[in-house]
Amino acid sequence: MTKKTTTALSHHNLTDVYYRDRSLVNDIIAKGQTPDFVAISAWHILGRELSPAELRVLNAILITLMEHGLTPSAIATRSIYMSAPENLQGAVAAGLMAVGSSFVGTVENNARLLDRIISVPEGQRAALAAEIVTDHRAQRVFVPGFGHHLHKPDDPRALRLLEIAEENGLAGSHCAALRLLATEIDAQAGKHITINATGAVSALLGEMKVPVKLMRGFCVLGRTSGLVAHIAEEQKRPIGRFIWDLVDKAVPYAPEEEGGQGND
Repeated sequence: MTKKTTTALSHHNLTDVYYRDRSLVNDIIAKGQTPDFVAISAWHILGRELSPAELRVLNAILITLMEHGLTPSAIATRSIYMSAPENLQGAVAAGLMAVGSSFVGTVENNARLLDRIISVPEGQRAALAAEIVTDHRAQRVFVPGFGHHLHKPDDPRALRLLEIAEENGLAGSHCAALRLLATEIDAQAGKHITINATGAVSALLGEMKVPVKLMRGFCVLGRTSGLVAHIAEEQKRPIGRFIWDLVDKAVPYAPEEEGGQGND
């Protein structure tokens, strides 16, 4: 017998729409209710209510991820909007495509390392952290969640997010694993390397038991607001063409040398 295909996210009838088991009109946005977008989004995604402490932490995470100036995602959004101003959603989508393994999406990469550390007995965690750092140094790659080209000696966003976790009773094993990695990175580098915002975010989402494979989704949720803001500013104070002209002038044509590999 063929298994019946179902969904638990939404259903509707002639007079109502339901999010999971709740009526949109009569429960979520009913008279007298003060719906919270972040709380409802998290409940809809995770299928469970967030505690007040988790909700405070998640709000801080999403706000932190919303903006960081002319990052690759913002530049992509502004460039596409300049080229196709009739397609606002396409410009936002272009920016969200930049949420990957190098920027913002490093939350996911760091979370996998933290999960590895907390999966072993507590007495073995420091040694595993040292092994992870040694492996990354041998490969000449950064440990995801650490280092920042703009913020030194520390990333103020990360410091505050970790404080918020402490203040709300959510500084547990994931935060401890992050600090173990930080200690070992500093020891092997012989200098202080900051925990960056994505490192802190991965620890906090881990404390909230958000599955690693869903963490990037929350990054996208936070960044979307920032990209819409960049479009709003692009409509009033456009810089997309300036970015294009700047790159065009700064990167001159140069033929490849014979047998060379170009700039790839």
